[in-house]
Amino acid sequence: MDSTDYPPRAPPPVTVPASSSPLPIRHIGTFRGLSFKQAVATLVIALGLGAASGFWDLSADYQRMRREVVEVAKADLALVRGTAVEAAYMLSHDLAGEVVSGLALDPMVAEVRLTDNFGDLLGETRRPPGVTAFPRLAERLFGDVAQHSLMLQTRMKDSASDVGKLELRLDPALLLGRYLDHVTASAASGAARTVILCLLVVAVFYGLITKPLLKVGHAIAKVDPARPGASLIELPHRHEGDELGLLVSNVNALLAESQRGLDGRDTAEGALAALARDLELRVQERTHELEQQKAGVERANAELEKANRFISDGIRYASRIQTALLPDTAALEGAVDEFTVGWRPFDIVGGDYYWTGIFGDKTVVAVMDCTGHGVPGAFMTAVVSSILARILHHHGHDDPAVILALLNFLVKSALRQDRADAPADDGLDAAICVFDRARGVATFAGANLPLMVWSDDQMKVIRGDRRSLGYRDSPPDATFACHEVPITPGATFYLYTDGLIDQMGGPNHRLFGRRRLLETLTGLGSLPLELQKERLFATLDAWRGDQPCRDDMTFIAIRPKAR
Repeated sequence: MDSTDYPPRAPPPVTVPASSSPLPIRHIGTFRGLSFKQAVATLVIALGLGAASGFWDLSADYQRMRREVVEVAKADLALVRGTAVEAAYMLSHDLAGEVVSGLALDPMVAEVRLTDNFGDLLGETRRPPGVTAFPRLAERLFGDVAQHSLMLQTRMKDSASDVGKLELRLDPALLLGRYLDHVTASAASGAARTVILCLLVVAVFYGLITKPLLKVGHAIAKVDPARPGASLIELPHRHEGDELGLLVSNVNALLAESQRGLDGRDTAEGALAALARDLELRVQERTHELEQQKAGVERANAELEKANRFISDGIRYASRIQTALLPDTAALEGAVDEFTVGWRPFDIVGGDYYWTGIFGDKTVVAVMDCTGHGVPGAFMTAVVSSILARILHHHGHDDPAVILALLNFLVKSALRQDRADAPADDGLDAAICVFDRARGVATFAGANLPLMVWSDDQMKVIRGDRRSLGYRDSPPDATFACHEVPITPGATFYLYTDGLIDQMGGPNHRLFGRRRLLETLTGLGSLPLELQKERLFATLDAWRGDQPCRDDMTFIAIRPKAR
């Protein structure tokens, strides 16, 4: 606002009778016009900043959504790659159907196709195209990120061969619908925030500046020009030490000096106009600084909220995928007397994995503790799950030592850790137990994980080999020892990962440890397995107290049928 918006400079002094009236009321109208212009200017500035911020946010949301679509599609294809390769390699329509059905769980997916290396279709799913009023806009905005494909290859040491192709097509109309929903919500929220901000700025501006100025204007209008020093202006409350207080002091000084001569009054009025302009400039500068700071804070909060929502959604989706990879323990009904599993990932997803299955008279139970936890550990469980299924279905399931040796070799090959320049060093610990009902014998082999057997009111611990699987320094031709244990009536077999014994707590903040685990399970050995699991985890929670969980925890108890 420039100086022309302030009350006009007082006219040249004239001589008036002592009985003349106060200043005309039109001076008060000038102050009211000033208040209206200030409100309009403030609203225009706030609305302009809000519109610019909204446009910037919409553009950023569009770019972020495109990146998210591409990243999620690539992640989905990568997660099912192992199963898809196996389906193409085995020409299995059932496995192919599971792959395309799993990918079709994403509501944005329009079509999924899995073909072998001859182009023959193994699995396919399609959805009717989404309906949108802007089909051309949908194709223009999201058409280039809707198509995705993945060549399926099998790798054996240093060679690779194509076995098929996995194709994924997203629906641009549905992507546009999601984006427009987000735009509508963001626009409504931004408009509401802008309106509230404008109202607050106008209210604060009016209460702190305009209203006191109007009060001062009314007081000036009542001054008798014949005796200006007789009616000093009252200082507004709480403005004693600011620019407005200085303005009032100068006006009072002006009125007092007016009695001494018209020239002094003109000089004082010039100083008053200069002070008013300086006040307006300071108010504008401070208002602009506050608006910039507020806009920066709002942008930072919005970015943090988006990042947190993106990470949380991705981890929750990964949890659904990881849970789908776990076996259905109901398949063991009839093959064993009792069976229970306690699986607690450190985060929403984790690096622990277990597997159960039946092959004729043999029941296979395996527990694996992969490198890390959270999302990296979950990726490792996906790799291990695919490799273990391949071993059990194509290389045998009778000897757990052979299974561990193959798992070691194939994990090293899959992660390219069989070379000296391997980019990573990841692996796992594992324990596998095969229950042969015909022979009445359980065969166990372990890699850094033990087996505990409760029988005849006593607990026996069978330690596995002191080596891990899949790491760079794990020998590719490593062998493992087999341990046979007779299956007696009522005997219970326990497998677990190190997460159970690595929990910190107790009165001295120590590890729970193998000894406490052994004592706890020994005291629970005669109870039903589900009750044993509940009491074990209750004991662990009580031991931990307010200490945070340190690792993924997996516990399996099985009571096989005796001969």
